Amino acid sequence: MNEWNRSILISTGLLRIPKLWYGRHSVTAKMANVFVPKLYNIKRHYEQLKSKYDTYEGLMRQEKLKEFKLGMKKQQFMFTKVSQESESAVHASYVLSEMIAKHSKPFTEGDFIKECLIKAAEIVCPGSVKTFQAISLSRNTVVERVTDMARNLNDQIKEKSSCFEAFSIACDESTDIGGVAQLAVFFRACDTDFIIFEELLELVPMHGTTTGEDIFNCVYDLLQKMQFTLIKIDFCSNRWSSFNDWKNQRFRSITAKKLIEISDGSNIHHTHCIIHQEVLCTKVIKMKNVLTPIKKFINFIRSRGLNQRQFSLFLTELESEYSGLSYYTEVRWLSCSKVLKQFWDLKEEICQFLMTKNQDIALFSDQVWLQDFSFVVDITKHLSDLNLKLQGKDQIITNMCDQVNAFKCKLVLWEKQLKNEDLMHFPTCNMYKSSLGETASYQKYAEKMLSLRNEFETRFSDFKSLEGKFTLFSSIFSINIESVPNHMQMEVKDIQCDSDLKAKFIEVGVSEFHKYLPARFENSRKLAYEIMSMFGSTYRCEQSFSLMKGNKSLIRSRMTDVHLGSVLKLITANKISPEVGKMVAEKRCQISGRKY
Repeated sequence: MNEWNRSILISTGLLRIPKLWYGRHSVTAKMANVFVPKLYNIKRHYEQLKSKYDTYEGLMRQEKLKEFKLGMKKQQFMFTKVSQESESAVHASYVLSEMIAKHSKPFTEGDFIKECLIKAAEIVCPGSVKTFQAISLSRNTVVERVTDMARNLNDQIKEKSSCFEAFSIACDESTDIGGVAQLAVFFRACDTDFIIFEELLELVPMHGTTTGEDIFNCVYDLLQKMQFTLIKIDFCSNRWSSFNDWKNQRFRSITAKKLIEISDGSNIHHTHCIIHQEVLCTKVIKMKNVLTPIKKFINFIRSRGLNQRQFSLFLTELESEYSGLSYYTEVRWLSCSKVLKQFWDLKEEICQFLMTKNQDIALFSDQVWLQDFSFVVDITKHLSDLNLKLQGKDQIITNMCDQVNAFKCKLVLWEKQLKNEDLMHFPTCNMYKSSLGETASYQKYAEKMLSLRNEFETRFSDFKSLEGKFTLFSSIFSINIESVPNHMQMEVKDIQCDSDLKAKFIEVGVSEFHKYLPARFENSRKLAYEIMSMFGSTYRCEQSFSLMKGNKSLIRSRMTDVHLGSVLKLITANKISPEVGKMVAEKRCQISGRKY
């Protein structure tokens, strides 16, 4: 069969396996009989229907052949174009669904977004309207896309888990709008290249009790499902309101027992959230005598619409820098410093306004109360600054401990200064004392500094067992070799005497230095893996609960646990992102059938 006859048969669809016909692949006779049409059938079909093309000769025959080939290419291009358009529509559907989830929008927002795209296309590019109409963004589609991307993130975590040299778990529990206890479990891992992964492992709904044993079972089952090795783990928790709570102790004991069973008594580090412990330390200041009346005054002004409007108008007339007062809630502890500072700056205006409302304002002339007030304003500002330094993701635990140790040193300094009536670092106290003259004394607040320092020492005692490792990690070139564990002394001495490594340490800093350590320093690298993978706080958990409240709210209270977990998985994704291209390739791309 010549090229002319083959082209006719291909263009008419009778010859469907040209590669086999041309003999480019070796096939058995049996396969050829099954897949290749019988020669006499093709010949008969050609003689009956296509023999008219035999009249073409010379250049006419060549032009007709080119016409057949061009027609075949157009058909192939048409199907390829439709496939590409379908894949692009599905890809856009995934990307827009991810944006809907990351911005905490309802799944039904997809229809609105599609309508906006079509309206914009009708104005900007009328010829591309059908392309935008092909994007599927219905509620069910958005839900499916979000679930697929969350599942893809889980698959990536499973694949990478075998490469983690060490990891830690941060867990915390909160209740959503539907009354379901949601356990947020984050992991922080370090791989062989010292890349830190800090991701949400899963949001686990707990419909029953939430004891320490229940939480351990949930975490353990989750680690098994995600193929994490328990012997590489450290724990950081913020589940309980006090450091010595029996639930916390129960969780620790069960974890240690399980670890002994599987790893012959290997050690495990269990730490309490640094940020939470810092907040608990502030309770020894005993600010109730100051905060209680202040909250009463604020609530009197803010809780009544008329009072609030009149007070705002009063401040406007006085050309004050403030336009009103802020509420204070104990849950949002950081608001304490701002509220106290604001109230102190406006105390004279507030006093005048309360007089017009026939309220008791005796406290505003009480010198002792005002002195306590000025001290609380300054100390809460210092504590708030420390809290802000401890917040944020991707923080190394040694840096957080350095901030706490620095604050403890400041407490020692402030205690001495208060005893000597030196108010350099207490500007509000200094200003109030200047207004009174020499009659006011702040020496009594030195005891507050001592109590606060002792509380810090007690609360952060669980980090004392790690001080040696922290020092070796962050000060490897200045540490005394005698304080280094015996099995690491030779390595550390070699590192200290290496001028190139010392120069690199000065250049990149502690957080980046250890990735430059040669592989022969195995023990030093292993220590770095362990320290860099440790959680210092449950900040990511608290952040996820704020996102949970924003997603599963009063108007979205029927959101399922699976969908809530998928949305938070996408929002909190850090180093790992959904493989949209891979998911699109695995999909059977179809154009949306919805008409607008």
